Amino acid sequence: DKFSGLTRVSDELLDNSIPNLPGVLSEVFSQAWGRKQDAMITGGNGTATYEGIVNGDDYSGSATQFFTMANATSIVAADIPGAFYDVPGQYREADSFRWIFNSNILALIAGIGVAAAGVHAIDSLTNAPDEFLMGRRVVANDNTGNGLGTSITSTEKVGVAGNMKEYYIFNRAGFSISRNDSLYQGNGQVGFFANVRSDGRFVRDGFTILRAA
Repeated sequence: DKFSGLTRVSDELLDNSIPNLPGVLSEVFSQAWGRKQDAMITGGNGTATYEGIVNGDDYSGSATQFFTMANATSIVAADIPGAFYDVPGQYREADSFRWIFNSNILALIAGIGVAAAGVHAIDSLTNAPDEFLMGRRVVANDNTGNGLGTSITSTEKVGVAGNMKEYYIFNRAGFSISRNDSLYQGNGQVGFFANVRSDGRFVRDGFTILRAA
C-alpha cells in the first residue's frame, strides 16, 4: 500500500526561517507516519491499509481470537491473567510481549482494587501505573483509528495482548520526501511531498483481543 502526505510552505517563510525548515518538515512527516503506523497495526482492515491485529486477517484469512472478559461494562483483575494465558506459551516471552490499550481503559485498569483488599493494578501513586502488567510492557495507543474502544460496553474490543515479533512490516519502498518549487509557484508556495510504500501482516496465534462480555 502507498501512503502520501503533502504540505505547502510560503516562499516568505522559507526565506525568513532561521531553522532548517525542510529538516523540521521531515521530522513532522516522520512523526505523522509513525502515528499512522501505530493505528494501522491494530486497527487496519487490509483495504488500502495494513492488516491490523483487531480488524484484519492473517495470511490464512483468519481473524485474531478473542478473550471474553468477565463483564460487559467493566474490567476486573481476573481479566488480565486470563488474557495473558490465552496467548500460547511460546509467544509470552517478556522482551516482545506487549499489552495495547487506549489510555481510558488503562485508567480503569489502574483503578482495579484501589478501594479493596486483594489484587491491585498499581502499588503506589509514585510509580508509573501502566508500565507493566503481568511483568510485560504496556503500550498506550490513543491514535484515531486504532480499532480499540475507549469505554467498556458489551462486545467492545478494548485491548490487545500478544507478541509483537509476530507482526511483520514490509517496507516496499523507503520513506522519502521531495520538494516541488513550481507546482504552487503561482500562490507563492513550495510543496513538500512525503511518500512511502509499506504493508503489515500478523500471525494470528501470537495475539488475543480483550473483548467485553
